[in-house]
This record gives sequence, structure tokens and C-alpha cells, in this order.
Amino acid sequence: MKKFVLFCCICAAAIFFYYTNNTTTEQTQIELPSLHSKNALLLNEKGGVLYEKNADAIIYPASLTKIMTAIVAIEVSADLQKQTIVEPQTISKFTAQNASMAGFMAGDFVTIEDLLYGTLLASGADATGTLADTIAGSEEAFVTLMNNKAHELGMNDTHFVNASGLHDDAHVSSVRDISKLFHYAIKNPTFYQILTSKSYITHVPNELTITSSLLMKVPGGEGVILGGKTGYTPEAGLCLASIIEKDGKHYIFVTTNANGQAWTPPFHIEDALTAYDAL
Repeated sequence: MKKFVLFCCICAAAIFFYYTNNTTTEQTQIELPSLHSKNALLLNEKGGVLYEKNADAIIYPASLTKIMTAIVAIEVSADLQKQTIVEPQTISKFTAQNASMAGFMAGDFVTIEDLLYGTLLASGADATGTLADTIAGSEEAFVTLMNNKAHELGMNDTHFVNASGLHDDAHVSSVRDISKLFHYAIKNPTFYQILTSKSYITHVPNELTITSSLLMKVPGGEGVILGGKTGYTPEAGLCLASIIEKDGKHYIFVTTNANGQAWTPPFHIEDALTAYDAL
């Protein structure tokens, strides 16, 4: 009987030791003041949840979609210096849809790297469309790669219809899924380098300077928001996936559904700064 009791005590101690030493992603959750965004998720650098608000609700990801577009393009491209051409029909297609553009012109010779900067910094549909055609032959084929990656990452609430994030009722995700994707993508050195750049000059014959649509909107943002991806459609509201740094630690904050338009006060960025102050 004594041996049995001793055995049980040893087992209990072993279980306690395992859980106290292996739940490295857990951290005390924090309180945030009222946010503009209807959906939010704040993670520490290990993926532990610090704050969440309607994180599993189905949302429209808008240009947060381009996080997936970029990481898929990076992972399947053997040579980021490979050249391609921007087709006239790509420019006309997205101009007609009033999509955000990086500034490429029909007939420009560009590299995959140029297009990645145009995708993540300028949120250009001209960049995503050219990437999709160059890598997979069509946007439809490229979207299949995106959905396959979403399945691989366990993004069970996500379905992509296009590579740009333009609105479609069937193009959906959740803040929790986008956080999984973002946490995964920023571990890629190429993705991280592009995302956290302020600007970039393309390799096209007529140089094009691409500036971060996020960092240019953050007053004194250096050392606060290191980089991120913005998004907006009327249906999705203002969206943001950002990397925040405080006291040498990195955090991920993803928000969607803040009221406003692309030209109104940046309530999504205000929410990221609120999270920074609360850390």
C-alpha cells in the first residue's frame, strides 16, 4: 500500500512538473480600454493569448489576405530575383475595381521581390495579381495554394477567393485564424524583412519608390509598431495585423471591423497603440 501511495505521489509530481515547465505560451491576460475594433486578438511572441475580443467571429479579412499571398509566394519561389512583366489586363482589371495599387505600370519588368514589397508595403492589387499569374498561371490556381496553406496551418474558419482581399461574401476568416497566419509568416526572414521596411525602390527601369502604408501613418511609431499589414473594405472595416515591441519583447495584435474608411482617422492604428500602452 505504501509503495502504491509513493507511486501515485511520484506520478502527480511528474505531471505537475511537466505542465509547469511546458505551458510556455501561457501568460496573464491584460485588460484593454474600449477598442474601436469589434474583433481583436493580442498574442505574446510565443503565441500566448493576452487579450481577445470576438476572436472567433467570422470576418472579412480585406487586405490582411495579402499576408497569405506573400508568404505563399515566398515559400514557392526558388528565386526572388526572377523577372516577369506586369500585364495590361492586370492593371485594367484592378483599376476598374478601384483597388489599392502599388504603382506598377503595364509593361513594367519587375522581380518577384519587387512584387512582394508592392504587396506588403503598398497593399497593391497590381502586385498580387502579377504574383499570382507568374507563380501559378492564374489567380484561381494561386488561391488554391493559399487555401491549401490555410488548411495546413489549421485556419478552419478561413476560405480565400482571391489574392488581393477585395470583397467577396465567400472570402472569410477570423481574427484567430489571421493571428495563426501572421505568427507563422513573421518567422520567415524574408517576410519579416519586407514587412518591417519603411520603403523600397524597385528594380524596374523607371524606379518606383514603395512606402509602407502603415508606418507612414504612425506618429513616432519607431520602436512601437515595427511593421504590419493594414486592410480596408466597407464590409471589413479598418483592419490591422501588427508587430508591437515593448521592453524588448514582441507582440502580435490583430484587429478588424473598426469603423471608418481608408481616409478617416486610423482607428485600427489607435487600437494598436492602446494595446502597446496597456502592455
